[in-house]
Amino acid sequence: MENIKEITKLLPGYNCKACGYKRCDHFAEKILVGENPENCPLLFKEEFKGNLEKIKELVSISEPLEIKKTCASKTGLVGLLDGYDADFLLDPLPEEHSCRETLIILSKNPIKKGDHIKYRPLGCPIPHFAEIIDDAHGMYVVHLEGACNRFNTEKIEYIEVGIALIAAFEGVYNGKTPEVGKTVKFIPTHCMMQKVHSGVVVEVEGNRVLIEGIDLKVW
Repeated sequence: MENIKEITKLLPGYNCKACGYKRCDHFAEKILVGENPENCPLLFKEEFKGNLEKIKELVSISEPLEIKKTCASKTGLVGLLDGYDADFLLDPLPEEHSCRETLIILSKNPIKKGDHIKYRPLGCPIPHFAEIIDDAHGMYVVHLEGACNRFNTEKIEYIEVGIALIAAFEGVYNGKTPEVGKTVKFIPTHCMMQKVHSGVVVEVEGNRVLIEGIDLKVW
């Protein structure tokens, strides 16, 4: 199990799905039982130079083993960083590449629909890169852009907007069925840290869910 954690740390952590798996930790599990780590194209980038060989060394000294959960969980979904149980994973809406985030941005830099922005959510240490897909009443709905977007040949200029408050998430739930008005714990599949988030369900339609009052702390 320690080797799974070590391999996950050596992977880029963008959960870009280029390897064929939704999350980097899922790919790490498969590497340990025979999947080729070279299926992650980002390991060939300069930023991760040397990580590929380190992963191969870890695999060479590891014996194949049955993958087990990192800790006991009622749902089988556990945050990689904090170890908390989650009610469900939050996947993108159909034909979209990430969950939708609704942001409150305090920066005075002029931004609009179609702009690409760089921001850091309050309470999160990781800078986010996103495209604004809607804006109204001082709030901005964005799609997160992972490694595949940022390392492509097209040069994208990102507008720095500093700290942002995440007001809502919208996506497709994968796990326990959410109920309107209830507080839920969930893991957005695009989250690099695979951290459990919490919020209040305000709308459910089929398997689509809208969650507001987002908190990175889990009570």
